[in-house]
Amino acid sequence: MDMITCRARIGGQAPLYSYRVLVPLDQISPLRRHRVVILHAVTPAGRQPCTRLADVLAPNRWFERYLAMHCGLAARLNLVSRRVEAIILHAIFPEMTARLVPPMLQLDHDPGEASHRISGIDLNAAFDSLAPRIETLMAADLGLCIDNQRRAA
Repeated sequence: MDMITCRARIGGQAPLYSYRVLVPLDQISPLRRHRVVILHAVTPAGRQPCTRLADVLAPNRWFERYLAMHCGLAARLNLVSRRVEAIILHAIFPEMTARLVPPMLQLDHDPGEASHRISGIDLNAAFDSLAPRIETLMAADLGLCIDNQRRAA
């Protein structure tokens, strides 16, 4: 599965950055595409429709919202997706050392904006398989072999 990792500078004097992992719509199961939030990632090739990692990881029962909220799935899905996102981002951007991705991160240097397309395992509906081992999950478990699979988005 291809993913786009982004580091975007937030305006101001301090070097504040926002980090994201987005998944292009063409990487998502066709049955899910109409159910996810669509965002547009700006890449050198132009604007590309993508979605959040949480929507990709979500189990099928998540899209039955009344059941998901009643079962407390929302909080657990948020935690797992933020942890998986942090693992992916740390593999690409070593300065991202947070256990969960913060809304913004202040750095002591100014590395500039960056966007990379990476490949990993298929994460469609992977919540149920990843959640039980979230505490021990590593980049290699997600199929991230950075040396040969990182390229400009």
